[in-house]
Amino acid sequence: MSEEYLWNREGEPDEEDAEVVRLENLLKPLQYQGVAVPLRKRPPVWRWLAIAAVLLLSLGLIPLPWHRAPLSDWQLANGRRLRDGQLVETGSSKSSAIESQSTGHVDIDPGSRLRLIASTENAQRFDLEHGTIHALIWAPPGRFMVDTPSAKTIDLGCRYTLHMERDGTGLLSVETGWVAFEWQKRESFIPAGAACVTRPKLGPGTPWFSDAPEALKNALDAFDRTSDHPSLAAALESVRERDALTVWHLMVRTQGPDRAQVFDRFARLVNLPANVSREAVLRGDAEALDGAWNALELGSTGWWREWKRKW
Repeated sequence: MSEEYLWNREGEPDEEDAEVVRLENLLKPLQYQGVAVPLRKRPPVWRWLAIAAVLLLSLGLIPLPWHRAPLSDWQLANGRRLRDGQLVETGSSKSSAIESQSTGHVDIDPGSRLRLIASTENAQRFDLEHGTIHALIWAPPGRFMVDTPSAKTIDLGCRYTLHMERDGTGLLSVETGWVAFEWQKRESFIPAGAACVTRPKLGPGTPWFSDAPEALKNALDAFDRTSDHPSLAAALESVRERDALTVWHLMVRTQGPDRAQVFDRFARLVNLPANVSREAVLRGDAEALDGAWNALELGSTGWWREWKRKW
């Protein structure tokens, strides 16, 4: 056998190389064609990161967002305490309740979604996505707040009911004490026996007492939506002396001739102090508007402004 042919296929094969030639012909279909065999594709970087994260989570080295949220004072009827960020969701036929010894008690009607946003020493903040809650708060004013899609409620020491539709429309009804309703610097102050509607992109409307004439409620509903003069005039025609609270809110939310008309009606409903002049109110003087509020004899503005600083 020719060694040259055997090792490097140089020269001509001799008769002894016949077997080698035969094997070559048999194996020829399997010879290397010059195409590289692909290596196993390397997994993308994100896959390695995901694997590492799973390992770290399993070892407790990376906490989930809720994993170490502190336990609050709020607890369900079964004694289980809520954590910041935790959701309480009731079914269509099941109610629930939560309570904090330092803050208050909240009943949650069926079909509601209420989330504890944050619980600190000075603030208890919730978010009502939709549904109805009944809150009885004994904490100091300004510490219990409920966000909604269209307004924020700030408790000033009270009992109230808050209902929110899925579209962001809501109704706040106060039984005792006071509640402030706020959205983008638009404020409504609702005392016991009064109610207020809030709407998406409009915020809280003009509050009214629950026993107010239907004509007044209808006129306020139209005015809160459109701010037009006819609905304002209809509201002023329907107010009673008790409705001076409503008129004060209208005075704050109007300007020019409309505010002048509202002020004149307000001045016939209350005894204005000497330092509250028509001119000062028409130009929006803060002290004059505060003086007009104090004439309602529902509490000094200094009281609720003190709590407002904490909002």
